[in-house]
Amino acid sequence: MSRVDGQILKTTNLSLANHTASGIWKKNIRSGVLARLAPQLPDLKTGQTDMFTFTGTPKMELVGESAEKSNTGQKPTKVVARTYKLQYTHRESQEVMWADEEYQIGLMQMIAENVAAASSRALDLLAIHGVNPLTGNTGGVTDYLVGMSGNKVHIVNQTSNADTDMKALASQINNAGYVASGLGLDPTYASVLSEVENGAGVQKYPELGFGGFNTENVRGLTAAVSNTVSGSAEGLTTGVKAVMGDFSSFKWGIARNIPLSTILYGDPDGNGDLQRHNEVAFRAEIVIGFAFLDSGDGFSLLQNNAS
Repeated sequence: MSRVDGQILKTTNLSLANHTASGIWKKNIRSGVLARLAPQLPDLKTGQTDMFTFTGTPKMELVGESAEKSNTGQKPTKVVARTYKLQYTHRESQEVMWADEEYQIGLMQMIAENVAAASSRALDLLAIHGVNPLTGNTGGVTDYLVGMSGNKVHIVNQTSNADTDMKALASQINNAGYVASGLGLDPTYASVLSEVENGAGVQKYPELGFGGFNTENVRGLTAAVSNTVSGSAEGLTTGVKAVMGDFSSFKWGIARNIPLSTILYGDPDGNGDLQRHNEVAFRAEIVIGFAFLDSGDGFSLLQNNAS
């Protein structure tokens, strides 16, 4: 961190210390559903990145002696990963600029945790629901699971039998020629699933314990539980309760991570002039991108029509 006269905030371009910045992204990976279920793409570019993919099954040809050879290749399709800029702005009383270093470092750690929580939710809200994480409104996101449900993403309507619902999700993916690798659950549905028993009163999904807390695996699938699956905290009414899919067909990554900046003047967030309100603002920005290969054909959504 930059220091001037023993203080860490007297600069307009403040970078988080390495251990704090890396800690942000570790928390993102651990708490974001999609980020936990799919590996990060290392070479994403700002704007858009073209990716070529083969969706058919590769085949060899048996060639007889002196026989002609056929074309066994398949034309690749192009998928575009688009990026989206996200920002987090936090206001504090200007007196924080004169606080001791211990207090200021504590403030930076608190902001880092807030950025971690906000950005980890953002990927899910963008890629599953296509909404602005702050407002819950749609618009601006090109491809997302709920929006592609009329195209290739498979929909299973929730029934009173949670075990049957899980089998239906897997069946849709298998029938499309994919193999499910991950499962994202809304906490309310994870609780329902945890109560499913066999005839002897034994849990069918013992990995979910009392409702999915700290769940990492369900019936051989990498699993994660978060209310970003339903978007309930944002007031969404899409009714999504679970996302199952072949997560090798979902690509995401960070195109740019902009250091935390200290803003001393102006009105950076529409809440009034900083100097007039005796405040200072801190802002973190990130450019994140993602794409669904084969138009989301490798994914199934469990939805409750009554939501």
